[in-house]
Amino acid sequence: MTSVQNNDQRLLDRILEDQHRKLAPEKGRDDFFTFFAADKALQDWDLDNDEIMDGIVDGAHDCGIDGIWTFVDERYITADAHQFLSSRAGKIELVILQAKNTSGYQETVIEKLHFHLPTLLDMSRDEEELVDHTNAKLLDRTRRFLHILEELASSFPHVRVKVIYASKAAETPHPNVKSKGDRLRRELAKITSDAAAEVEYLNAADLRERTARGAKAVAQLVFTETPMSTSLGEGYVCLARLDEYYRFITSDNEALRLELFESNVRDYAGSTAVNNAIGETLKSGTGEDFWWFNNGVTVVADAAQIAGKRIVIREPQIVNGLQTSHEIYHYFQDGGQHRDRSLLVKIVVAPESGTARDRIIRATNSQTQLPAGALRATESIQKDIEESLTHAGGYYYERRASYYRNLGFPLDRVVSMARLAKEFTALGDDEHTTGTPSARVYGPVPRPGPEGDRGSRGSVP
Repeated sequence: MTSVQNNDQRLLDRILEDQHRKLAPEKGRDDFFTFFAADKALQDWDLDNDEIMDGIVDGAHDCGIDGIWTFVDERYITADAHQFLSSRAGKIELVILQAKNTSGYQETVIEKLHFHLPTLLDMSRDEEELVDHTNAKLLDRTRRFLHILEELASSFPHVRVKVIYASKAAETPHPNVKSKGDRLRRELAKITSDAAAEVEYLNAADLRERTARGAKAVAQLVFTETPMSTSLGEGYVCLARLDEYYRFITSDNEALRLELFESNVRDYAGSTAVNNAIGETLKSGTGEDFWWFNNGVTVVADAAQIAGKRIVIREPQIVNGLQTSHEIYHYFQDGGQHRDRSLLVKIVVAPESGTARDRIIRATNSQTQLPAGALRATESIQKDIEESLTHAGGYYYERRASYYRNLGFPLDRVVSMARLAKEFTALGDDEHTTGTPSARVYGPVPRPGPEGDRGSRGSVP
């Protein structure tokens, strides 16, 4: 058993060495391990590079906290995102990371978190007192969480705090570490009267497994009857029991897999008449099957293959049925049962090249009128931007979150859609490099210099 765990450590070191060299050779080993651990710890939320870096607070006066991120209904909240929050929310999550580039777990790490977190997460905290021994970024990120907690109080959301302690340990933590972690968990559960708290430990094997999981975008869907297909191209139509579809769209810790919806032209609309009707149908006890009253979902994939009672799907994208998927997710999160009811699922294997994918996306989303810019990532202008940045400046435009990071491209050459939009908006502002929120948090997007000189990161030639 010990030799296997030591092998995990050696393999993880090799993975870290390779990714450090490819992604961020300019970073120190400890700084890169913090980013690497954050990427793996936050895998279920599918953040881009800028969002991961936005939450990293490691440095002087960090109170033993390397990273902190706030999510509302599975979406990361940035500096300005709170302005667009719905007045109602089902869940608020705070994720706190401590990453140690060491081969074991230490009791002092938990003790330090136990000492600082209750004060940092107290709404009545004295900021003037805290500023002397707490770095500004950590103060801001904890303030962001407290502000959102207060803003959404009237919707009575579920509050969940998760502390993740990542290291290159070969084994699970010593019982003394776990005991102190349990005390920390009980303390954090007091943030609100109904808050839930969790302490998770990631060791070398866990980090290696999550690295492998992120490299393979493969999902399996269990069907109830043999799928139908035709000779005109590859694709299937099948019925999947509701609980099996729920497993398909959620991760191991039952978080909604947002990466499955990147190509969907709509976002979740919340409590609309249509969504309320879907929810009521799910809760109905009439004995009628769900798929009789629902159009189902459409999945576009690179490949699909039947294996027993499952369809193995590579690179799945749910391009129609996001509202239904969210309602099914919320139904089971609230303790719903499948009661032998099913959902209609169409799986279409379309070539990556050509226009077939975009035409499928447009056709399956034409039931209701959409605003002109709704297609976003699938629009030709987004692809033109991606191509132009690559050829003109050697930068990589992420139309799909984490795409280039998973391929191993250097982090300082990857530009997210949100970041480019912020920088473009700020172009006419005299305070472009110092005054805008995005410039303060991220620095300006690098631009190619004269005669092919790409310029240095964080400066405008």
